[in-house]
Amino acid sequence: MHLNQKISNLDAFIFANYRVVHGIRISIAFVITLIATTYFEIPERTWILITLFVVIGPISYLGNVLPRAWHRVLGTCLGAISGILGIAISQYSVLLMYIWCAVIIFLSAYFALGKRPYVGVLIGITLAVTLGAANADIDVAMWRGVDVTIGCIVAVLFCLIYPQRAFIHWRLRIANTLNTFAKVYHLSYSPNVLEKPDLEPFQNTLVKEMTTITTLTAPSIKETKLKRQLLEAIQIQLRNMLSTIDLLNHSYWSDRESHLNMLWSKSLKQCQQQVEQQLEDLAYLVEKGQVRGENRVEEREAITRDLKAIIAELGEGNSNIHGYIWLNLKLIEDLGNLKKLLVLALNLSQKS
Repeated sequence: MHLNQKISNLDAFIFANYRVVHGIRISIAFVITLIATTYFEIPERTWILITLFVVIGPISYLGNVLPRAWHRVLGTCLGAISGILGIAISQYSVLLMYIWCAVIIFLSAYFALGKRPYVGVLIGITLAVTLGAANADIDVAMWRGVDVTIGCIVAVLFCLIYPQRAFIHWRLRIANTLNTFAKVYHLSYSPNVLEKPDLEPFQNTLVKEMTTITTLTAPSIKETKLKRQLLEAIQIQLRNMLSTIDLLNHSYWSDRESHLNMLWSKSLKQCQQQVEQQLEDLAYLVEKGQVRGENRVEEREAITRDLKAIIAELGEGNSNIHGYIWLNLKLIEDLGNLKKLLVLALNLSQKS
């Protein structure tokens, strides 16, 4: 998977309507599988359809489907083997069969609370299904295990047809979040706004967006083999920026005199425009896989020096102006750190 590949308009459209695409994919897969299993008269074929839906029904990303399919095959096979052994033991002693079942169910429950809970649960479910199969018929039990495996393979094959990748969705969500940050930041300092803007609705939207980004982390890691710490560090930077922009809004509108002084400051105006532009450049970086705005580095450094000089001149003076400038400097620093993390995540380190 090319981590820095440009996200096409088709990809953007599909992921904007991923629930519809997911539903269409499952519908087609289900109908085709139903026709095929009926035509070939596969024994216990109901389990193929059940497995197909269980594996790809709740999730749509390739990074989730592959481990889920593997866990279902593993849990089903272990459960089926346990059930077949239980049937064989029952031919000699029903009491020993009950003891065997108790041991397997204990292990199933124990592992259900571990790192692979789905495997543990499926062992117990398949054991129950196998022992209850047509008067404990071993052939029926074996066919159910085979059918579950076939269902997993079919589910993975249909997911491989123009797969929905969590990492692409993660990139689009990050880009959307950064663009929203730029709009919120612009609203907080816009000279066209006469009263302190209420940013709470935007903040709530951003919190929901970042929650969605968190759910995409695990499948993205499976697809890209990126380190979890890297993606989590990006999310931490985003949360820090959200808090900083909120503090900037309060500081900028804290009192009228300070607000007017900041409103007419040329250096501060340039800084605000640079921050907004940097947010848009980062959104472009994530979506297009290309670094933009490198020619503005010197200009940004000059503005940073001017702001630090203003802080030095203020000394212990106006705390609101001092705080606002300091928060902007911190935001510029956070954006620089975020850019480094995004460059690493998109494997652009050699190009930038």
